[in-house]
Amino acid sequence: HKGKNINLNDVKYMQNSCGVSIFEVKRLENGFYELVKDSKYNRRITAQTPIRISGPAKGDEKLKTKADKKGKLVYGTINNCASGKTPWGTYLTCEENFNDFFDASEEFSQDASQKRYGIKKGAGEYGWSLDERFDVSKNPNEPNRFGWVVEIDPYDPNSMPIKRTALGRFKHENAEVVLDKSSHVVVYMGDDEKHEFIYKFVSKNKYDGKARNLLDEGTLYVAKFNGKVGDNKGSGEWIELVHGKNGLDSKNGFNSQADVVINARLAASIVGATPMDRPEWVAAD
Repeated sequence: HKGKNINLNDVKYMQNSCGVSIFEVKRLENGFYELVKDSKYNRRITAQTPIRISGPAKGDEKLKTKADKKGKLVYGTINNCASGKTPWGTYLTCEENFNDFFDASEEFSQDASQKRYGIKKGAGEYGWSLDERFDVSKNPNEPNRFGWVVEIDPYDPNSMPIKRTALGRFKHENAEVVLDKSSHVVVYMGDDEKHEFIYKFVSKNKYDGKARNLLDEGTLYVAKFNGKVGDNKGSGEWIELVHGKNGLDSKNGFNSQADVVINARLAASIVGATPMDRPEWVAAD
């Protein structure tokens, strides 16, 4: 804890202990389950696994690093909280308190985005800054590559996971996926930190029973609630987080939709979203 008395090998060990496990189980005659040890589906997705970046932030300058000059491939998923399941059978894992893994070996000038996401010197919980990739003073863009919803195909062990940036970057708790009456995919999400917000994503295209890349194009919204605190009544509205709308323009530091999704928290504040008391889970009734 706090990276005391550890070395780079210890960090690598921890990095390979984080992430997602996929494994097959079978039900026995007595009703209990057991692991299928030699299943072709069994695999680990760790903080070192190559993951593709898709959606509005793909290739953006803020996602480019020394190791990834194109901003299209990131190694790893970390601090995975809860999940979601898509209609086409893939798994959505949600990156939550990713800032705990970043620190700085030197002082650096903290910008508004880093402040809002808790990226600062001394914040690292695990000593991962021994790996330069997680040293913000040396790789300031690396934190921008975490805090996303990651789609994994558990039935294709050769498939590469994908960070779906259209769903916004924050401390994701879970992803509740539903199909609306018109067959558009809707994903409800909560940002698990005090005074943060509830979001939803609506796909541009409809699910036809086959389409699998519906989470790259669509509209991200944030919730604004009306009513008095404590009365548990009232109404609400969904506000678009779209570049060029609702003040999300260059005057406020947003030059593209990539800027909006990378800094979803800052964008949501500008449009007047309602701060919540740690929305740790969203379910559809």
